Amino acid sequence: MVDIVIVNWNSGDFLKKCLHTVFTAKNERIISRVFIIDNNSADTSLEQIEPNNKTVLIRNAENLGFSKACNQGFRLCTAPYVLLLNPDAQLLDETLSSCFAFMNDNNKADILGCKLLDDIGNISKSCARFPTAIRMCFEATGLSKIAPGIFTPASLMTDWDHTESRFVDQVMGAFIFMRISVFEKAGYFDERFFVYYEELDFSERLSKMGGRSYFNASISAIHSGGGTTRAVKGYRLFLNLRSRLQYAKKHFKYPSYLMVKFCTMIIEPFSRTFFLLITGKFREIKDVIKGYKLLVTQPAGSLKKD
Repeated sequence: MVDIVIVNWNSGDFLKKCLHTVFTAKNERIISRVFIIDNNSADTSLEQIEPNNKTVLIRNAENLGFSKACNQGFRLCTAPYVLLLNPDAQLLDETLSSCFAFMNDNNKADILGCKLLDDIGNISKSCARFPTAIRMCFEATGLSKIAPGIFTPASLMTDWDHTESRFVDQVMGAFIFMRISVFEKAGYFDERFFVYYEELDFSERLSKMGGRSYFNASISAIHSGGGTTRAVKGYRLFLNLRSRLQYAKKHFKYPSYLMVKFCTMIIEPFSRTFFLLITGKFREIKDVIKGYKLLVTQPAGSLKKD
């Protein structure tokens, strides 16, 4: 049996589409419960949910952040397997049953990811490696965009085509199929990450406990991407950068953290603006300004090593 956790925040029509692909006749035979954790949405996404006796809806009075909302759902799960699913993702006919069968037959994988396709069927790069400080700096300065073959991207494995199955450091949080035992090994998501990097941090902690993540290229799902934050790009940039700094402070030695902070705060605003200018995306420059303004006024806080 499988429990599914979906965190919703102003996802619009995405949540309805997602649930339509979840509650199929084939899936309902293996689904135990679907926990929808809503972070105080202001849109009509919850009103579009069709009644189902396996759905458990939890409405938060405020936006508690993705990590904390995920943990709300995880702590309620009792099935042997848990699927963390984004509301802007959709299952295909065989997605859930194939994940269930694979994990039953392969006890070496604690976490399973699948091939994620965009809305027109292209493969989205969704696996990541555990980052190093120098690779974070490659990304912040734009070097990984200019020559990714030389300056490896910080985490997202854009240098790999995702067409073969293999063990990886981390699979994207839009679709994470896990054994419930991972929470006994690694605990839950670190709630100090409001959103972004929480699943990377979780996977790294699990890896240190002997857990492993597997990417199965023969299983597919759809992920539209940016569904809940597409309309707030500046705010999304701020959240991503702040979580990057939090991750660096938690996992790197202090001099390495300072190097990442310098590249993020001093160099990256200019490198981002430069790439937007040469690609003609002039309107997005204001999102960069807004994101960095928020980053300066709302710093990362004191996320220290555990």
